[in-house]
Amino acid sequence: MPEVRLRHFLPALMGSLHQQGAGGELVLEQNDGTRRLYWAGGDLKYLRSDAVGEQFGNFLIRRGVLDMAALNELLADGEGSRVGDRVVQWGLMTVEERDARLHELLGSVLLHALEHPILKLTWLPGPLDGNLSGDLQFRLDHRRLVWDVFQSAQIDRELVEMFRSEPDWRWQAPPDLLLTLSDLPLNPKIAYAMTLMGTEPLACDTLTSLTGLETVDAARLVATLWTLGGLSLIKGDLPLLPKPEPPPAPEPEPIQILAEDLEPFPPPLPAAPEVEAMPYHGEPLELVMPPDPPVAPAAKAPQPEPVVEPGEEPVEDRARRLFIKAKSYLMQERTSEAIRALEQSIKLDGDSIESYDAWLLLGRLRLANPAWSTRAIEALQVASRLKPKVAEPWVLMGELYHRKGFIANAQGCFRRALELDPSVAVPSDWAAGEEEPQALKEGSASILGRLGSGLRAMLGRQDRE
Repeated sequence: MPEVRLRHFLPALMGSLHQQGAGGELVLEQNDGTRRLYWAGGDLKYLRSDAVGEQFGNFLIRRGVLDMAALNELLADGEGSRVGDRVVQWGLMTVEERDARLHELLGSVLLHALEHPILKLTWLPGPLDGNLSGDLQFRLDHRRLVWDVFQSAQIDRELVEMFRSEPDWRWQAPPDLLLTLSDLPLNPKIAYAMTLMGTEPLACDTLTSLTGLETVDAARLVATLWTLGGLSLIKGDLPLLPKPEPPPAPEPEPIQILAEDLEPFPPPLPAAPEVEAMPYHGEPLELVMPPDPPVAPAAKAPQPEPVVEPGEEPVEDRARRLFIKAKSYLMQERTSEAIRALEQSIKLDGDSIESYDAWLLLGRLRLANPAWSTRAIEALQVASRLKPKVAEPWVLMGELYHRKGFIANAQGCFRRALELDPSVAVPSDWAAGEEEPQALKEGSASILGRLGSGLRAMLGRQDRE
């Protein structure tokens, strides 16, 4: 089997299996043992492990339910039956107590499967009847098990690297996501993040910027919801498991041909008699080719105009409507929803000059959060390319660079802004080559104050338009 790559990290495989509604056995060869995860309809049904201490009898000893002597007697008396069945038959546990302990053990098996490196994996598709006995009475709670284990697993670095290795991944959530998962222990921050997910394609880093979650918390939430069916991957390559390789075809046996089986070669044919060429004494012949027919110039095929289905709103109008909605959210001080509306607007129309206002406003809003500085610069750079003769994006980039302590970058942006518009407001005593302008030292132009006034001015200008 091929070695596991980063994109085949176990949380991604579990999300892919659930999304495909897969059934079969996933065998994980890890550095401390082999674990087997059994799936049906995309849900976990059972787990087994040969790692030390991950058998039910050993688990009950650690929990003080059995001692070694009782376990040996139980195993000897119950040959051919499960330990879980025997402890109930002996009256050591009720069915409910056994199932609770077994659920705890399987959670530990899944936790260790997530935290230990995967050396090799094998996927055996098909019904579980041949791999998992049909008389197993235990019913695994897939949703609760996945939620609890994913929240406690120490896999922060692996999760972040997995999502960074797949920047094209986009997920879609059902409209009633929060309602369908309301039985799980959601804290207010996670519940709020789930309200921002919907039918629009959403990337993991977009969720981070919208909700204010830490990068690893957003990655953990996306991986968990994917495995629970709360998110579906609609863009990007879906992680697929390698199929079992078919056995090689047997080599054909060599055919032995005996000399007596060969037919004798026929005698060679007689050579054809040579024919002497007749001499030609007439005028020399001149080969005249007819002229090529004139070729008419190829007519340029007419370019079809874009077809808009009846009742379908043009993309530019949808983008403009989202921009207006973002301004409405800002009036209500709903900044996160405004940012989300702006990001949706530029996804629809982010290359035309009409998207300048959306890029500029998005850059202003990202300036307010120090964690979004890079994304703010990116938005302002796009705005400056759309309207290269407008100074405002350069002023905002200069203020951000000053706040970060990049004085040379700030001076370059202010210089460019003044070249475009000498009347633009920049610190009055900055100068090229000066270590740090006095106005910047005194902080006379507060980034937050100017950001607020700039937003108010921009919103007022757009309303007048």
